Amino acid sequence: MEQNLISAALSSEDAAQINSALETINQKLPFLITFTEQQKKSIHKLGNTLKPFVDDAAGTVNLYPQIMSGTFDKEEYMRDYQLYKSLFELNGKLASLHSAVDDTLTAVGSDALVASLLIYSAVQSNKDKIAGLDAAADRMKVFFEKKKATPKPPAQ
Repeated sequence: MEQNLISAALSSEDAAQINSALETINQKLPFLITFTEQQKKSIHKLGNTLKPFVDDAAGTVNLYPQIMSGTFDKEEYMRDYQLYKSLFELNGKLASLHSAVDDTLTAVGSDALVASLLIYSAVQSNKDKIAGLDAAADRMKVFFEKKKATPKPPAQ
């Protein structure tokens, strides 16, 4: 093989354990939500720049709770603040894991494709020499056939 970016295996037992662990994670985070793009655009977002501001606000409201009106729900604010801190840490670990899985998937997919192209070349070279190989050649060649462009109707 001309390319081998990764050489590894994932046993069915390990895959099952990983899937079980992921299911457990989903069960432990039943409050996760999914925004539409419009919803994401319409809300304030806390990034790294404003994180120290929110940390300071949380410390301040704990030291001086009397500055807030009676309608301010300090318990809910602190719950949100603590959840943010916990999820922020988890998100970093999950993002790193996701990136590594994604890059590994890209590498192993590339390895498989490069090797498959070598196999296809061998099939093409031997399809007339080995009985039955022509059927495999016919199945594989459809992936390389150019699609005929549909002519565009004339502009009116």
